[in-house]
Amino acid sequence: MHALAVFGVRGRLLPRALVLLLILLPLADGHTAERAAAAGTTYYVDCIGGNDGNSGTASKLAWHSLSRANQAVLSPGESLLLKRGCTWTGPLTPWWQGSATAPITIGAYGSGELPMIQSGTNGIDAVFVTGSYLILESLSARGLPPRRDARCENAAVGQISGFRFAGPAAYNTLRASTATGFTEGVKIERSSHHNRILHNSFLSNTMMAQLTTSPGDDYGAFGANVHGDDNEIAYNVFSGHHACSYDYTSDGSAVEIFGGQRNLVHHNRSSDNQAFVELGASRSSANIFAYNLVTSSLAGATFLVTRGPNDGFGPVFGTQAYNNTVYLTGSNATAVVCVGGCSADILTLKNSIIWSEYQAAYVDQAFDEGYNIYWRSDGSPIFKLAPMSATSKVIDPQLVSPSGGDFHLAATSPARDSGTIASVQAGFTSDFDGAAVPQGSSVDIGAYEFARPARAPSQTKRRLVRASTSGRRT
Repeated sequence: MHALAVFGVRGRLLPRALVLLLILLPLADGHTAERAAAAGTTYYVDCIGGNDGNSGTASKLAWHSLSRANQAVLSPGESLLLKRGCTWTGPLTPWWQGSATAPITIGAYGSGELPMIQSGTNGIDAVFVTGSYLILESLSARGLPPRRDARCENAAVGQISGFRFAGPAAYNTLRASTATGFTEGVKIERSSHHNRILHNSFLSNTMMAQLTTSPGDDYGAFGANVHGDDNEIAYNVFSGHHACSYDYTSDGSAVEIFGGQRNLVHHNRSSDNQAFVELGASRSSANIFAYNLVTSSLAGATFLVTRGPNDGFGPVFGTQAYNNTVYLTGSNATAVVCVGGCSADILTLKNSIIWSEYQAAYVDQAFDEGYNIYWRSDGSPIFKLAPMSATSKVIDPQLVSPSGGDFHLAATSPARDSGTIASVQAGFTSDFDGAAVPQGSSVDIGAYEFARPARAPSQTKRRLVRASTSGRRT
C-alpha cells in the first residue's frame, strides 16, 4: 500500500491518451526541452557537428562524444540533450544527483529519429544509471550481441541491458524511450528503488545470458528485469520477448520480478511474449499487476507464473493481480501458474478475464481467487483450480472482437458490473483506456470498463429546449 501512495495511483489517473499527449507533445519540439531547462544550464551532444573541445552549452557549441558527456558535472535543474538522428556506442553513464524539485533531464533535441545509443559488441550496457532524481526521455537503445550460438538456433548470447539502474540509483524516471536487442530492455538492480518506467517500448529483447561456459545455465530475455523495490512500470508496450533457451527450450517475459518488493505493474500492453510476468526468489513480495492487456500466439505462453514455499525459487508472497485481460491462443499456453504450494498468502487473482485456448490455470492448491471469467473458443476451458470461487464464471466474456484485436466489452457482456471493488481499494480507479472505474453499479471484470453511451436528454428537457429557441415561454 505504501507504493501506491508514493506513485499517486490512489488519485484518478488521467486518460491514457491525454497522458501520452502531455508527455510526448513537448518532446516532439526540439526546442521545448531547452525552454523547460531554462532555469539551469543545458548541455548538448552532436555526433556530427560537435567537438569535445567546445563548451557544450549551446547546440552550436555541442560536444561530440558520450565520453565527454559522462565527464560533465550536472547540477539539479540542468539538462543533457543528445541530437536526434545520431548514433553513439555506449555507455552513457548518468551519475548525477538531481533533486525532487529540480531533477536533471537527459533527453533529445533537434528533429528526426530518437538519438540512438548502442551497446557495441563488448558486452557493455547502453545506458548505465547510478544517479538519482534523473529524467531520461526520448532515447533509443539497441543491443549488439557479443556472439551467437549455433547450438541454440544461432541465438544472440550476452549479458547486456539497454537501461540499467544500479548502485544508489533511485527516484529516476525513464519515459518515451525504446530498447531492443538486449538481454533485458531495462534492469533495476536490487540496490535501486523508487524508479518509474513509463510510456516506453520494449521490443524483441531476445538476447540470452549464458551464465557458464557451456550450455545449461542461462536467463532472459526480458523487457524489464526487476530486482529492486517500490518501482512503477506502467503504460509501456512489451512485445517479442522469447528466445532460445538451453534450460527451457524457449524462455522470456515482458516483466521478470526476482527479489523485488512492492512494485506496481499496471496499464501495460503485452503481445507475443513467452510470459507476461514471472516471479521468483523468496525475497519477492507484495507486487501488484493491474489493468494490463496481455495477448500471445506463442505455443507455450503464460500470463503469470509465481511460486509457493515448496518451489526452489519460492515462496513469493503477496502477488496480487486485478482487472487484467488475457488472451492466449497458443497450442500449449497456460495463463496462470502457481505451484510449489500455492495459497492465499501467495496469490490473489480477481476481476480478470482469462481466455486461453489450452489451459486457463495450473494451480496446485487453493488461493485467493474470485470474480474472474475463464473461457476458450470451444466453451470448455481446461484448468486445475481447486476450488474455483462461486463468484467466478466459465462463460463467454463477450469481447467485441478478440481475434481482431478489440478487447472491449460488448453491451451484453457478463463482465459488466460483475467485479469486486478490491481493485479500487488497492488504488486503481481508471481502466486501460483511462476511463473512470467504476462506470456502473460495480467494477467491470477485465482491463476495460464498458463504455456507456452519453445519456440523451429527456423528452421534457428536449421540449424545454425547443420552446426556448422558438421564443415561447415554458
